[in-house]
Amino acid sequence: MIDKISVIFQDQKLEDIESVLAEEGVRNFTIYQAQRRGSHANLIDTHALNTHYQLDVFIGHSHTQSLVGALLDTLCVSQEGNGVTSVIENVLLFDNNTKNQISNPSYNHKLDV
Repeated sequence: MIDKISVIFQDQKLEDIESVLAEEGVRNFTIYQAQRRGSHANLIDTHALNTHYQLDVFIGHSHTQSLVGALLDTLCVSQEGNGVTSVIENVLLFDNNTKNQISNPSYNHKLDV
């Protein structure tokens, strides 16, 4: 099974997040800048002007809990507006070259970590 982990976080945590990914043995991930929308987007508060990023990682199910725990430990600063973390279990992931479904429980993880 493959899981997808998505995390929205403030820019101050970017280097910390990249360090956690390396320490946890994650080989591939995507990080991009995200814009806030919704009922709180136009409020002026201490977090409204901060840049936020979104991290997306596809990873084998056997490593999901460890990675989520490490990410949450890094991101938790007891402040509102720091972002959210989500996990979607058992996503269908396909290799674009072979068109085969990827189901390796250690996918996207260094086995020696």
